[in-house]
Amino acid sequence: MTAPRRVVALVLAAGRATRFGSDKLRHPLNGRPLGEHIAVTLAELPLAARLAVCPAARRGLFAPYGFEVIDNPHPEQGMGVSLALGATRAIALDADALLVCLADMPFVTVAHLDALLAVRMPVVATTCDGTRSPPAVFARELLHELASLAGDQGARHLLKSAATVAAPADLVRDFDTPDDLG
Repeated sequence: MTAPRRVVALVLAAGRATRFGSDKLRHPLNGRPLGEHIAVTLAELPLAARLAVCPAARRGLFAPYGFEVIDNPHPEQGMGVSLALGATRAIALDADALLVCLADMPFVTVAHLDALLAVRMPVVATTCDGTRSPPAVFARELLHELASLAGDQGARHLLKSAATVAAPADLVRDFDTPDDLG
C-alpha cells in the first residue's frame, strides 16, 4: 500500500493591494472578509498543513482555520518572496506537494482543488481561457526551486509547462480594485 501524499497548502496573502486602495482581503464579500473565503475552503481538505504568507494584520483571516501564518517582511519585493517563504516551510514539513492558492480568489471550490490534486505531475495549474494560473500544485522535486524565487514573476516559468485543470472564469475570478466587487 502506498502512503498518502503529504500535501501542504499555501495561501499567498502578503500583497499590498495598492490598486484596491485599502486592505482588500479584509473587505466584506458575501458575509465574510474576502481573504477568509479561501481559508474556509482549504479547511475542508485533509491536508498535512496549511500555511498563509501575510502580514500580522491579516493573521485573523487564517489562524482560526488552522493555518500557520508566516510573515513576509518584504512584500514590496513581489510574490516570489512569498512563494519562497512558503516553499521553505513546506520543505521543513517534508511535503510531497505544495498546493498554492491566492487569497484574492474567493470562489475557488474544494472540487476544483481536489481535481488539481488528483493529477500526479510535477506541476498542475488551473487554466481558464488559455491562461495558466494558481491554484496550482508543485511536486516535492520543485520545492527547492520555489524556495529560491524572488521578484514578482513568481512561478510563471513553471506554469508554462504545467499539466492543467480547466476552470470557469467565475471560479478563478480575483479582486484587484473596488469595482471588481460590483
